[in-house]
Amino acid sequence: MAKKKEFSFEKFEAIPSQDNTTTVIQTVIVQTGPSTKVTFDCPNELVEQMKDYGYWEGMSQKEIIIEALNVYFEDKSFKERPEKVKQRKKVGRKPKGIGF
Repeated sequence: MAKKKEFSFEKFEAIPSQDNTTTVIQTVIVQTGPSTKVTFDCPNELVEQMKDYGYWEGMSQKEIIIEALNVYFEDKSFKERPEKVKQRKKVGRKPKGIGF
C-alpha cells in the first residue's frame, strides 16, 4: 500500500525578476499533520472559475480550495466543538477490508 503524503499550501510574496518586467511567485508545499478527504457539491459556475484560475496560476483545485479556506477563516473567531461531539461515531459506509 502506498504511503499517503500529507501537505499544506503556503504562498510567498512575489519576487521581482532581474529585468523588472515579470514577477515570479514562489509556492512552497509544507508537510503537516493528518488530512481528511472531503467531497461536496459545488455549483458548476464556481467549478469552471476554479479550473480557469488554476490553469492560469498553475494551481490544483485542492490548492485553490485550501488557500481560499485559510483566507476565509483568517479573521474569524469561534469556539471548538465539544470533545463529545468530536468523538461521535461516524455515519456512512463501513470501510472496506474489515470483514470476516
